[in-house]
Amino acid sequence: MTPNRLEQFADGIFAISATLLVLNFALPVLGDASNGALVHAFATQWPKLLAFLLSFLIIVNYWRLHTAMFRDVRILDHTTIVLNIAFLVVAAFIPYATSVAGTYPTLPAAAVLYSIVLLIGAFLGFFMSRHLLKTGAYNSDVPPEHARVTHRRIRFSLYIRVLGLIFAFFLPIASYLIYWVMIIYFLSFSAIDN
Repeated sequence: MTPNRLEQFADGIFAISATLLVLNFALPVLGDASNGALVHAFATQWPKLLAFLLSFLIIVNYWRLHTAMFRDVRILDHTTIVLNIAFLVVAAFIPYATSVAGTYPTLPAAAVLYSIVLLIGAFLGFFMSRHLLKTGAYNSDVPPEHARVTHRRIRFSLYIRVLGLIFAFFLPIASYLIYWVMIIYFLSFSAIDN
């Protein structure tokens, strides 16, 4: 398998996962077909909208980090492929965790599920990045700077996601706020896109 094939498959999974997030929204059923009733029905879906936006941005960040990780990879081994498949399984599961979190945003069980999914994704991304750095998978003997920076960002995200999981047990809304701050922070980096 070539790195290009792996990236194309990953791009497809990320795109489908991001698209599936919109399925969390159902067409409002109105007893009274009036403008006010429709506005009220839309207003009741704001938790789902916030969950959608957060998860969409997380998937976009997964895609950016994955692209940066594999930008200069020349060799794929079995471990890399297995870690990548596991990482994509997590990415494909995000729409379900988002649906639960958007439907029951104040329940700890929903926040814990969402947090565990994100934490598993961070662990898999960390192990995959570390494996690529340690096995000489890159085009030169010295891994490119963007690969090392990407690895540090993934490692940092592990700490944030552990913190989010801890808060999920007691203050679910705080855990979502932690993820919002994290994703805004990560999206502010342009170096991995160059």
